Amino acid sequence: MDSAEKNLIELSAKGNVEAFETLIKTHQKKVYNIALRMTKDPEDAQELAQDALVRAFTAIKKFRGESSFSTWLYRITINVCTDFLRKRNKAVVVSLEQGAAGNENGSPVQIPEKNPGPDELAEKNQLKEMVKQAMDMLSAEHRQVLILRDLMDLTYKDIARTLNVNEGTIKSRINRARDALKHIIVEREELFKDYVVKLNRKGGNS
Repeated sequence: MDSAEKNLIELSAKGNVEAFETLIKTHQKKVYNIALRMTKDPEDAQELAQDALVRAFTAIKKFRGESSFSTWLYRITINVCTDFLRKRNKAVVVSLEQGAAGNENGSPVQIPEKNPGPDELAEKNQLKEMVKQAMDMLSAEHRQVLILRDLMDLTYKDIARTLNVNEGTIKSRINRARDALKHIIVEREELFKDYVVKLNRKGGNS
């Protein structure tokens, strides 16, 4: 972390609200987007994002810099959302914009962007809906790691820190999640065979 951020953290830990507001300014949108991805409800997301920021302010004295401030803040956000969903006994609903596949380097596979015709656009929309439905069928644990890796594009190291598990477990969990997602898609629709090919290209390694 740079000296300016460190100074803001130290001031925030002393109860300086203005310093904390400056500190979180660049992270607020991301916090809201995480909450929105996990709850699929703008009102809930807004409330949970605010709860996460309040919790971060009250807990910032415990921040030791073992991870980046952003990772620490996002972990709090995820925990707040997870608690909310658990209490309401709701599954995490995720709407993927570009699929949840990974290539051999572990990076998210991008669905090519070009000027699609009506048929291609319709197929792309069907693909997004298929992936969304498939994600809904995954376990909460699998959805969570795919959100962090393929939507938020966090590194394995950051995901491990966020979830407080070792990096090897995260890699294994992501591979199992992607395999489960692939299995669901294969079972449901032959139309998306090209997408499945992209999943296969990762070769089970990330």
